[in-house]
Amino acid sequence: MELKEYFKIAKKNVSILIYAVIIAVVAVYIWSIKQSETYSTSLLLNIGRIETQSTSDYRYDQFYRIQADDKFSETVSEWLKMPGVAQEILSKAGSNSGSKSLRQLAKTFSADKMSPQIIEVRFSPASPDEAGKISSAIASVISDRTKALNADARDPNWFKVDPSNLITAKNTQDLRINLFIAALVGLILGIFFAFVKHYISED
Repeated sequence: MELKEYFKIAKKNVSILIYAVIIAVVAVYIWSIKQSETYSTSLLLNIGRIETQSTSDYRYDQFYRIQADDKFSETVSEWLKMPGVAQEILSKAGSNSGSKSLRQLAKTFSADKMSPQIIEVRFSPASPDEAGKISSAIASVISDRTKALNADARDPNWFKVDPSNLITAKNTQDLRINLFIAALVGLILGIFFAFVKHYISED
């Protein structure tokens, strides 16, 4: 089939191309507007020590501190991936968690270990006010779990978790780029459906 025949088929089914582009652009426009009304929050959790060993001898604390902090950071990160912990945090913050599935609860918080002593927690609140409440709830729940571990520790030189650097930003979308990509994708899909229609009608 020659190139002019392809153009002929596309021209014959130009309405399909137009509808495909319009649908794609409208859908992406609505999605972009909704995304622009959401927020993203970042919170740092700093792993520290309640106290240090007081001794003139070689100190266990200094030699193993980084390794121990690193392992404890992994523990805190795993806590934040648990649906039960996420539900406890949201409940304490007064957010609605009852409608969320286990999978959704497990993905509520993203915890990345930035260093052996620093964990970045990210989540998407409905508003800056809710971000503050959830951040406070995160600090409270993690601190309670840490205290529970401390209660069973043989060595009082144990861990504490301090939250810091709370940042909440509104998600922004480049509407022009999104609409351009949507129009391009819609055009490609329109051409595809036009040729499908053409071959079906010939058969």
